[in-house]
Amino acid sequence: MGNLNRMLKYTVKYWKHITVSLLAMLIQVAVGFIVPFLMIRIIDNAIPNSDTNLLLTTALLMLVVALLGLGFGLVNNYTSQYVSQYASADLRLDLFKKIQSLSFINIDNFKTSRLITSATNDIVRIQQFYQMLLRIIVRAPLMIGMGLFLSLGTSTELSYIFFYSMPILVISIIVIMIVAFPRYTKVQKTVDGINKVVLETANAPRVIKSFVSAKHENNKFETANETFRVTNTAANKVMAFADPIIMFIFNSSIAGIIFLGAYFIDKGSLMNATTNLPQVGVLIAFNNYSMQILMGLMMFAMMMIFISRAAVSAKRITEIFDEKVDLTSKIDAISNLKLTGEIEFNNVSFGYGTDGNRVLNNINFKINSGETVGVIGSTGSGKSSLIHLIPRLYDVCEGEVKVNGIDVKDIHIDTLRSQISVVTQTATIFSGSIGTNIVQGKNDASYNDLVEAGENAAANEFINDYDDIYNHEIQQKGSNLSGGQKQRLSLARAFIRKPKILILDDSTSAVDAKSEEQIIDAINKLSKDMTTLVISQKISTIKDMDKIIVLDNQGHLDGFDSHINLLKTSKVYQEIALSQVGNGGGLDD
Repeated sequence: MGNLNRMLKYTVKYWKHITVSLLAMLIQVAVGFIVPFLMIRIIDNAIPNSDTNLLLTTALLMLVVALLGLGFGLVNNYTSQYVSQYASADLRLDLFKKIQSLSFINIDNFKTSRLITSATNDIVRIQQFYQMLLRIIVRAPLMIGMGLFLSLGTSTELSYIFFYSMPILVISIIVIMIVAFPRYTKVQKTVDGINKVVLETANAPRVIKSFVSAKHENNKFETANETFRVTNTAANKVMAFADPIIMFIFNSSIAGIIFLGAYFIDKGSLMNATTNLPQVGVLIAFNNYSMQILMGLMMFAMMMIFISRAAVSAKRITEIFDEKVDLTSKIDAISNLKLTGEIEFNNVSFGYGTDGNRVLNNINFKINSGETVGVIGSTGSGKSSLIHLIPRLYDVCEGEVKVNGIDVKDIHIDTLRSQISVVTQTATIFSGSIGTNIVQGKNDASYNDLVEAGENAAANEFINDYDDIYNHEIQQKGSNLSGGQKQRLSLARAFIRKPKILILDDSTSAVDAKSEEQIIDAINKLSKDMTTLVISQKISTIKDMDKIIVLDNQGHLDGFDSHINLLKTSKVYQEIALSQVGNGGGLDD
């Protein structure tokens, strides 16, 4: 329950609505108990004594009370909905912010499908909990307490029925809770499984269609779907058995009340002393009070099911909130720093996870401000891992990565990353317009900045083909653009920032030779104001750069020099060059 208590803090700011909701619910519950009391006056007094005036005034009073209950019921419904909607929206926003703050390692630990489920399905569970809190959780105890008090005051003899019905009902509720909680925990995990399959399939439609693997993917989804069905069915069986059991206890209690009423009337205990007639009104009122009590207990049972499901979701959400972000800025981190573009690696080793495997081993080099540097090596040599360490997307396992001669761990993350632009191999494009995608790199960019960035990225040649140019709408994930167009947009987003360090992770691989030449020319023009690292598989792309970093298959530095010198000193570089002769690369100077 501690996790649910943490979720309740999101309702505190809406205390005014909560207060109104609770008062409205209290009045609505009270009204439900006043009506049976008025029925006693009608049945046991007005009708036997032919008192028309008493009958009419009491009936009118019942109508007013019923309308009062209706009004306050509507108020309770509105305020409970208001609190649940706004509190869950606040919770969802905080959860999204937390997810945004997670490092790559944190996200790998949770998996994307789990984070999506928590931000959607789990939040909906908590939203239902907020609503139930103001409509049932407080209402049920009130109905039970007030019902018992009035029932005992109405007839002590008929109250004997509670000695049998209530213990059975309470035990049933406890058993339901014990059985339900672990089952609903499994249900949420199977939802993660379905989201994982859907996410993977939605992200790779071209691959699935190209390899005609739709049947395989359908089978994967069918397996995940069947697992969810089996698990959810097992959880819902609890409800399937709970409902009839509770209804049986409910109906048996009503039958017991009628039986006891007949018994005590026969004994003369439930007789009106004035009219010497059976107190039918008392019997009906007691029956209504008992129904309120049992209804409260039924609500309590349903409430416990909701709580058990919400507790599972609260635990999953809390786990994300409690996840310690492994990449944070120090308290005394440097925040007022302008990068010069100087980069230095001192004995850097890096590996993913905690198994000790190293992707990079004892890397040492120094890049001066304004230099253009290529990074090359075979697949799996650690090229992308190397450049991820500069903006601190990951932390080194050993050694130091320095900019301006300062360890990147001593610089505030926002300060560091705001002056570095990274263009990934797979272009990431967001839904919106071409303009909004580009200015994501610089929110205060002018129109001239847009044009300049598009020109440098060789993107204007296709942007200008649209009638609405930079306002042209981009579909989700840039599905209405080609691979080369998406890469050029991501390059424009990096250029518009005018960073001190520009990192291109094989980001010209999808563009044609002419566009690549334009981009490299633009980089050379801008290089006096920034340091550029370009990962490439092609020597022809990087051979004219100031320096080239060469990595071998074990993540060691095999060379750090110019193209001409590396052809003489680096065995790995020689092998790559030979493999590319006549195929876009070459040994030519």
